[in-house]
Amino acid sequence: MSEALLDPEIAVASSFSDTPEPVAPGLPGWYAESRVAAWDEFLSLPMPRRTDQTWRFADLKRLDFDSYHDAPEVDEAIAADLLTRSSALAESCGRIVFANDRLIAEPMLDAELAALGVIFKPLSQALLEDAELVRAAFMREPARLGSAKFAALHRARLREGFFLFVPDGVVLPRPVEVFHWLSGDGASIFPHSLIVTGRGAVATVAEYVASAADEGGFCCGVADLVAGEDSQLRYLRTQNLSERARSVQVNSTLAAAGADAKTLLLNLGCDWTRVESLSRMVGEAANSDMLSICVPENDQEMDQRTLQLHESPRTTSNLLYKNALYDQARTVFSGLIKVGAGAHGTDAYQTCRNLLMSEGVEANSMPGLEINADEVKCSHGATSGPIPDEELFYLRARGISETAARQLLTFGFVKEVAARIGDAALEKVVTDMLARRFASIGLG
Repeated sequence: MSEALLDPEIAVASSFSDTPEPVAPGLPGWYAESRVAAWDEFLSLPMPRRTDQTWRFADLKRLDFDSYHDAPEVDEAIAADLLTRSSALAESCGRIVFANDRLIAEPMLDAELAALGVIFKPLSQALLEDAELVRAAFMREPARLGSAKFAALHRARLREGFFLFVPDGVVLPRPVEVFHWLSGDGASIFPHSLIVTGRGAVATVAEYVASAADEGGFCCGVADLVAGEDSQLRYLRTQNLSERARSVQVNSTLAAAGADAKTLLLNLGCDWTRVESLSRMVGEAANSDMLSICVPENDQEMDQRTLQLHESPRTTSNLLYKNALYDQARTVFSGLIKVGAGAHGTDAYQTCRNLLMSEGVEANSMPGLEINADEVKCSHGATSGPIPDEELFYLRARGISETAARQLLTFGFVKEVAARIGDAALEKVVTDMLARRFASIGLG
């Protein structure tokens, strides 16, 4: 197993009030310095307030650092059980499994891909062996949508993550899989995802974050996606933590000239979760598709903030977020399309749709546009409402029960998003997880 990013000889800090452990020997000086600076930044930044525009409608009372501590290493029995549960695709060309931010199985990668220069390894190992590649892409984007304090916390307490680098012209024939397990009541993990594709490369990544058991915990993750010129990058992240857990996720996507980046976020778990997603189209004719499905129930709250940032001519982006809410669940969506000066010919869309399955749910949507260029096509919109009566009537009139009709219509509502990812294997993963979710709600 690879070395941890933190010094393994130092005891785990009891809470976030303690200074993070030193980094392991041999890691680059810039990385150690960035951790120290990040801890100082975390301490200096104020906690968000609901009066902050970037936190409008958020229930911040649900997040209390006093109840969390850095996750301890899982014992061998738990690790062995989690390994048996760490497979979602019928075929993949690589796999890495982490539990409480520790590698619990050596990473696997097809030998022919390794021979072509593909790098797929724990971040701690990449910092030792591929330091300059990592440094060029690691957290190069600031957290612009409100969670700068949490991004600083992540950088300061980061223990482990993964690095995928696909060289120019190399095509991954199948997705790679990454699993992050959270185990232990009050335990906290800080998973980091760093994906870089070279010119003309093609890569697909499926990443899963889940709880080992029904326990409270905290996940504070960051994903850096860098799509090189004319490359194709498909990225799926599923979050199925315990409904007693809480999480903050900060994502950034940089698309170079001619790149096509597609991300799909599936949120099912957590008592409270916030996901911030930035897409920067930095090269001419770059494209970014931002996709999301949330299915909250009980009193779950799912909060998503997005920024589509067009910086070059003829760039395109398309955001489609769909939420199906049950019981007393709440969702928040705030999105902005920003077209920079000189980004002429931009074509950008933003759609958030909320399906209200109970009278007690609450959906808050705040789409927006800021245009500083000419000859652009931009639109945004948000809708909220129950299943239309005429659609239910159509199915009921054909002998389908109301429960089955509701499941069919709800499943069809969210399945459209899964199909947009453009990869059959990832689409099946999402639809299978949704089917299990609806069955647990009582619609199966």
